Amino acid sequence: MENVKNILNVFEDIRKNPDTTFITLFESAAQKLQIFDEELKVPRLSGHQTKRNNINANVNQNPMEWFKITIFIPFLDHMIQELKSRFSDKFVKVIPLEGLIPIHKDSYSTEAILNAAMFYDQDLLSSSDLVLKAEINLWKTKWNKIETNIPHTAVTSLPYCEEYFPNIKILLQLFATLPVSTATAERSFSTLRRLKNYMRSTMTESRLNGLALLNIHKDKDIDIDKVVDQFSRKKRRRMQMEDWSI
Repeated sequence: MENVKNILNVFEDIRKNPDTTFITLFESAAQKLQIFDEELKVPRLSGHQTKRNNINANVNQNPMEWFKITIFIPFLDHMIQELKSRFSDKFVKVIPLEGLIPIHKDSYSTEAILNAAMFYDQDLLSSSDLVLKAEINLWKTKWNKIETNIPHTAVTSLPYCEEYFPNIKILLQLFATLPVSTATAERSFSTLRRLKNYMRSTMTESRLNGLALLNIHKDKDIDIDKVVDQFSRKKRRRMQMEDWSI
């Protein structure tokens, strides 16, 4: 989150004074185009622009101003808005839960962890401030006496919760799922779009699942000989792939 804040601050600083950064980018692009004997120029404009905002007429003949207004500034605004919406204040409030991970136990105070934990009071077994605060203190005390094999993540911390830390276990489970931003689900949709096309409309579910798993888990090693052997044993084929008399 600190890195996200830093990136957001950089974009906002550029947005306040975009000329310096944009001129550098524009000159760099112009130099690269010279290699191909091309130049940056304003594209042909329609007299009636219905699909985008009309640009002020006095910049139509100035490529630098045109690209800054139509591309650079809208791009900055879009990135700033996306960062703010994706990493909202509600998510920032629960960051102190990282203090429940033993390796980070001294990074956040008990009060900061307690305030973040109360955001999920309806999910906890006990919503009492005193009970939760006592449990957090016991959890920190436990790890103060251990110097080796200290868990570094929320997932590896879960097995140590036992029955004495039921609320800590719930909070660690919640915290372990919060930062997930993997594209596995999106990757599966993209895979299905490539596999289940109009030329494979009669593909069965079993074959589709197999092809999808092969495409998604490309890092798995597959023994080609075993695949061919299993394929040949499915039924007799015109081409003899193995000795069926054995």
